[in-house]
This record gives sequence, C-alpha cells and structure tokens, in this order.
Amino acid sequence: MYLPLQVFLSGTLPAKFHTAQLRDVSRSGIYFHSNIAIAPGAGLELTFALPAERETRPSVLVRASAKALRVTLIEGEPTPIYGVAASINRLDFVRPVATNAA
Repeated sequence: MYLPLQVFLSGTLPAKFHTAQLRDVSRSGIYFHSNIAIAPGAGLELTFALPAERETRPSVLVRASAKALRVTLIEGEPTPIYGVAASINRLDFVRPVATNAA
C-alpha cells in the first residue's frame, strides 16, 4: 500500500506536521516512510484516507494515535528517507457525511 500520510509529532510547539508515505497498516501497527527523522518513543498523530471499496462509495478518513518504536535510515535513496514502525494506541474511522446541497 502506498498512500499519503499526514504526521503530527505530539507535544511539539509550534505544531510540526509533515507528509509521509504509508506502506503498511494493521489494527495494532503502522509502517511508513518519512523524510524527517523521528525519535523512537515519540508520540504521533497520523491521518490518512483509505480508498473506497467501490467507486460509488467515498473514501474513509482514518485518524490514529501512535508511538514510534523503530526508525531506520533506508539506504540507497538520493535524499534521507527513514522507515518508521509505530504501535497504534487508538484508531478512529471518520466516514464522510453525505449532503444534498443544491
């Protein structure tokens, strides 16, 4: 799976957001590629959209609270890319609300 992922480092002031690349997700964990080095143990707030199962249905927005477990530098990339494995503490699915605006 290759999806854009918005990453917010919890507890940082000012708020620091960046975009990463989601590679794998399950109910208990997530793995993504980031161009920002994230310290193991860091709290993360993650947001991404799961594609619709059918064209007639909207995608589902997913919000997750997670904790970085392992961060490794991916070799052979022209710019530094880090593989981040994190455990998911909370996972929320936000379904879009259909409106009949005319």
